[in-house]
Amino acid sequence: MKRVILIAIAAVLILSGCASARQKLSPRANVTLKDANVYYQQQNVEKALLGYKAVLQDNPDYVLALRRVADINLYYGEKDPEKTIEYNKTAFDLYSRAISVTEAFPNLTEKDNVDLRDMKKRKQSAWTRIFSASDRLLTAGNTQEALKGFETAAALDKDRIEPLIKLKDIYENDLKDVVKAEQILLKLYQSKPKEVALLEEIGAFYFNKKDYTKSLDFFSKASVEAPTNTNLLMNISFCYYEMKMYPEALKATQAVIKLEPRNIDALKNAKAIAINQNNDILALDYLKQILNLEESDEDYLAICALLNKVSDYAQLVVWGEKWYSYDETSKDAVRFVLLGAANTKDKAKETKYLKILNNLK
Repeated sequence: MKRVILIAIAAVLILSGCASARQKLSPRANVTLKDANVYYQQQNVEKALLGYKAVLQDNPDYVLALRRVADINLYYGEKDPEKTIEYNKTAFDLYSRAISVTEAFPNLTEKDNVDLRDMKKRKQSAWTRIFSASDRLLTAGNTQEALKGFETAAALDKDRIEPLIKLKDIYENDLKDVVKAEQILLKLYQSKPKEVALLEEIGAFYFNKKDYTKSLDFFSKASVEAPTNTNLLMNISFCYYEMKMYPEALKATQAVIKLEPRNIDALKNAKAIAINQNNDILALDYLKQILNLEESDEDYLAICALLNKVSDYAQLVVWGEKWYSYDETSKDAVRFVLLGAANTKDKAKETKYLKILNNLK
């Protein structure tokens, strides 16, 4: 109770006075308002609510009564998780109305602006609670109620894309209605054609459908708005790769590496594309960068195999020894060193690593 409605109790009489000067009530409603304020101060929210509702019957735009009924509904929504969406929707609507009426007052005072900030903050809190409650319903497996909750959140604030994305996920993943999911995304796109998060979401939607051409189109649109977003560039690369447009895939990945030289995922992607294109020299370059950042048996095996393939035996010795230093149980590392040493006529190395190999057997 204290968290929601008691913050402003000290100001109730001041607010009531300001409101009376600007907004009119009948004598009976004025008495009812004073009684409601007393009940509110005494934390008797049930009687306070009845009083404020009676005031609103006399003047439906009376700001103080609108605020108090909204505050009480916000409080009820906290007390009753089963009906929290219903209570918070009522609170949201009442705050919206109170804000609209207040903003229409002539010559707004500093106190009016303070009140407006408070109401807007509480209105946003009510919306957030609706969204969070819907998310909890979805997590609990109550798909239909979650659907209604997200629909409520979407209707209350048409500028927020989060509930519509949740609705898309429900239709796509839970209800298996891909057509409806696509309709939601494209309707959103019409109203927010440059929203990066939305463009990325649509790109991912089409990627999962294996419609890589459409996916690429939306990822590219998002990248125009956020050219340094490396996740978008990687997604563009993945689209090109699936479309077998390997030079374009490599170019997009290289753009990521230019922005983030230590991005392991980008380096590994570039290596994979280079190997796919039989560009051994480029693949070796990326493997060296990867291993200088993050060692693994898999990448050591790959670099040694490639060095053997291109007959760079001096480097094969170097990287084989690095591999052995990383993993002294690896017979493959030792064998690659021996292969490199034999081809470079390095007898000392051969002798040393033959002894090591024998000890590993």
